[in-house]
Order: sequence, then structure tokens, then C-alpha cells
Amino acid sequence: MKFGTFAEATEAKANAEALAHYVVDTVSAFGEGRDVQFDFLAKDAVGAFCRSLGIKRNWAELDLDEIAPPDDFDINVVPTGEASAILGLLAALVRDDHLHPKNEGKPVPTLLNDFLQEPSRFQGEKTLGHLDEFAYALAVELEHGRDRGANVTMNHPLLTGMVVMAHLSEDSLYYARLRVMEAEGELLHMQLEKKPFKEIHAQLATLADARRRLDERVAEKIAAA
Repeated sequence: MKFGTFAEATEAKANAEALAHYVVDTVSAFGEGRDVQFDFLAKDAVGAFCRSLGIKRNWAELDLDEIAPPDDFDINVVPTGEASAILGLLAALVRDDHLHPKNEGKPVPTLLNDFLQEPSRFQGEKTLGHLDEFAYALAVELEHGRDRGANVTMNHPLLTGMVVMAHLSEDSLYYARLRVMEAEGELLHMQLEKKPFKEIHAQLATLADARRRLDERVAEKIAAA
């Protein structure tokens, strides 16, 4: 069922997938040069979308640290339950041919397989279950939301997930590599600033963890090739 406005969709008690269809269709129409209203970016609309996904918090009202609290390595990560809900919605949109991930013009229907935990196969191929990496990716892309001064997504969970997919279409290990790169950059900055050894030592542990994650992901890719 198609809706003329986001309010119309919420009044009809549309589920998350139907609301997502409205959002994706509106973004697609905008990309085609049509005049559209981004009514789904209003703060209350983002809250309604969050609730449709079972996310009890309105992301549009929160800052980065509130949405994605720092983990043991002081890296922002979206809570697993919320990341899983967003990932599941994106997978449903791909399955139903509403999102069409591509790499260099070629369809990549298994783009999310590295991160999906259930089912064990999606689009005919094995899923790998790296939900923690997807949760990190969402936190990274919240930089396009209201917390960093360049707000284009209003912290909308679906739009944030779609930005993640855009980067994954470049490289399925994009975020595993980024985690290493950011840890290396922070370590260099701390060394140049002559931070206390205790802080540098902690950052070395963060870098070692990021490198371990990337090494394991690369080995996994090689084994599957």
C-alpha cells in the first residue's frame, strides 16, 4: 500500500517495512529530480520510525554517545538489539527488491551477508554473523546526523543504514579497515601530543584489537574464496 505522506502512513499504523518503503521511494524520487517532502525527517517522524522497529528511543533526540555508547575500547557502537533490527529491515528491503545494492553497476544482493546472523543463508549464500561490525558501522555513519554539524540524516536509523550499505558496496571490509585506520590515526595524534604512557598503552590495545578483527575477516574471505 502506498502513502502520500509519512503522517498518513503512521496514522494507518503501517509496519516498519511499509514505512521504509515510503522513505526509500521518497529518496528515490528525489534522486530522479522530482519535488518531494522529506517529512520523515521531522523529529517526531524519526521517533515513530524507531518505534516501528522496536527501538524505544527516538534517535533524533539523542547525541552520538547516547545512541551508541562507547565500548571497552572507547569506540562508539550501536546496541546489538537496535543494530539487529536495522540490519533485518535492510535485508527485508533487499529481499523484496526495494533496495538494489550494486558494486560497479553489478547487483550485489548478498551485500549484508557478512553481518546477518539469522537466517544462516540469505539470497542463496551463507551469512557470517558479524553484527558487532555492523553496529560499529552505524555509529560511524551517525556523523551524517545531527551530532556533527553536517546533518543530512537526522539520525534516522534507515538512512544511516543506507549510508552504511553505500560504503559496503565499495568494499565489504570497509568498516573493518576503517576501525584500524582510525585507531592508527588516534595513536599518532596521541604520540604527537605526548599524551601520558597509560593513555598511549590503552590506544595500542585498541589498535591491536582492531587489527585482530581485520586479520580474522581477511582470513575468512580468503578461506571462502
